[in-house]
Amino acid sequence: MNPCNITRLASLLLVVLASAAPSASATARTRATVIAQLQMPKPTQEHIEAEPAPVPHIESAPATVPRIDTRPGDDQPSIVAPAVTKDSLALRDTQQAQAVDRELRRLLRTAEAPRTIGSTPQSAQAAWTLGLIYLHGAGVRRDTALAQRWFEQAARFGREPWAYAGLAWCYLEGCTGPPDPAAAGRAIERLRPHHPARADFLQWVLSMRQAPLQVAKSGVNQDQVLELPDRPLLEKAAAAGDMHANIELGMDAVTNERFEQAEQYFRRAGPQSQAARANLQQLAARDSSPIQAQQKLPLSESAEEALMTARKYHRGQGVPSNFTEAIRFYRLADQRGSVQARRILALIYSRPAPGGGIDPGWMQQLAYVDVGTTIPTMGVLGTTHLLHREPTPLYDLMPVFWRDQLTQVGR
Repeated sequence: MNPCNITRLASLLLVVLASAAPSASATARTRATVIAQLQMPKPTQEHIEAEPAPVPHIESAPATVPRIDTRPGDDQPSIVAPAVTKDSLALRDTQQAQAVDRELRRLLRTAEAPRTIGSTPQSAQAAWTLGLIYLHGAGVRRDTALAQRWFEQAARFGREPWAYAGLAWCYLEGCTGPPDPAAAGRAIERLRPHHPARADFLQWVLSMRQAPLQVAKSGVNQDQVLELPDRPLLEKAAAAGDMHANIELGMDAVTNERFEQAEQYFRRAGPQSQAARANLQQLAARDSSPIQAQQKLPLSESAEEALMTARKYHRGQGVPSNFTEAIRFYRLADQRGSVQARRILALIYSRPAPGGGIDPGWMQQLAYVDVGTTIPTMGVLGTTHLLHREPTPLYDLMPVFWRDQLTQVGR
């Protein structure tokens, strides 16, 4: 063989061997890596849990009616879907509705943060606030039974003393059944060491529910002077600064035509109460014109006309006050489908006189009650103006944000 060819062949063989060497080396490295991975121990559950989980994408859920269920084996409310009612959404813009939903979620998270609701001050306070929200229907559908459940959870460990005021009011009103005066009295006594003025006022409300107004001066219907039961207790609460007690004393003063005294009571409650400020305006604009001459009112053909006639006899507007005729026309309006007439009749018969029959003092109190709104109102006797109470004795304890969520009906 030619020496040149032999040299050329040897060079080619060296090139081939050199190019094959890296591939063999890479293959060896790959084989070593696979073997090492197979020999590594599998990760334990402990290691898996320690690894950070990816953050899930959360989309805003559409607003629905709030619902709180009970956990299996537990009597505590648990979050399901806090949201805003359709009626609320119709009245507020989207931004406001989102703020309500956001704040409601925050309260629910705070209430349920500990293992047992109410076991910490923060949890108990959040549960108390949720009770107020559902009691008044502030931004959510009104649900008195759910309100009482939240009050019970807030009071469970004594971390939020105001919760006893919520329970007392629920027992007085019958949030979950018939009123329970004995249970209300027990709740008031639990409240008294912490908030004595409000406890005195609630105790007076309890006395008022159990004993009708007494006639202090004889007269006929609206000429009577009424005496509040357990008045010293109400005055004690008012002197201690309870605004609801001052409003009640002011309304009593107006009923008995002590207008200057009424103004003093309303002014004492005014800084805290929109109702008291409205009452002061009504006093300033009260109508002192004489009652018109008696007019014969014919039988009405519609429910609305019958209801208006009943109110005239009830209030003595344009005709002498006549409670018998008022009840007759209320019944007529009820028969013709008036829901308001049915409500006022239920109120009239809810507190009969001690010997049975209609209690004239209670009839006077009901003369200007507005059963067409959720806000109780009381009439100024002898005028065409209305006085106001706060919706409940707990209304002023609700945070301002939630008070703003209540629909204010012109009244």
